[in-house]
Amino acid sequence: MTLSETYLSLLRAAAERQDLLLTCPEGLSTRAARTLAAKLIRADLVTQVEATADQPSWGEIASGPAGLRITSAGLTEIGSEAAASAAPLASDDQVAARIAEPRSGSKLARVLSLLRREQGATLEDLIGATGWLPHSTRAALTGLRKRGYGLTRTLSAEGESIYRLSTEPAAAAATTLTAA
Repeated sequence: MTLSETYLSLLRAAAERQDLLLTCPEGLSTRAARTLAAKLIRADLVTQVEATADQPSWGEIASGPAGLRITSAGLTEIGSEAAASAAPLASDDQVAARIAEPRSGSKLARVLSLLRREQGATLEDLIGATGWLPHSTRAALTGLRKRGYGLTRTLSAEGESIYRLSTEPAAAAATTLTAA
C-alpha cells in the first residue's frame, strides 16, 4: 500500500511515542479524522484502543475516548525495524491486555466468563446470559475478535456451535470447525 507523506509522518511520530499512539493533527475536522482513521485501520496499520484522558484521542467509543495504536504491520510499513522488534511487542501485549478487558459486571464481561469455561458456550448460553438477540450476540463475538481475543468455534455431536476463548492471538485463532 502506498501511503502519503502525511500518513507516514503520523505513523513515524507514533512509533517514537512510548505508548505507540497516533496523535490527531491540529485543525483536522472530525469527518477527516474518521476517514483517516478508517483507512489506517482497514490497512491494518493501526488498531483502535481505549485511551485515557491524558492520551491522544481520535473520538469516542462506548467505554470512553478512543485512540489509535500503531501495529507491527504499521511499524514495518515505515521501516522501523528497531520499533518492530520483540521488546516493544511485549509492551504492546501488556497494553492490549489492559485495554481489551471489558468493565467488570458488564454483559461483555459475562460473555467472556462463559467463553473461558472449559466447556465453552453455545449461542443460546450467551443469549441467555445477556438478553441480546442472536445477531447482537454474534456481533459481540466479532467485536471480541477485533479487540484481539482469540476465539474458536467447534461443533458439538448435535451440530451446535460451541465458542471458546483460545490461548492463541486472534489472528492465529481463526474460526475452526471440528467435531467436539
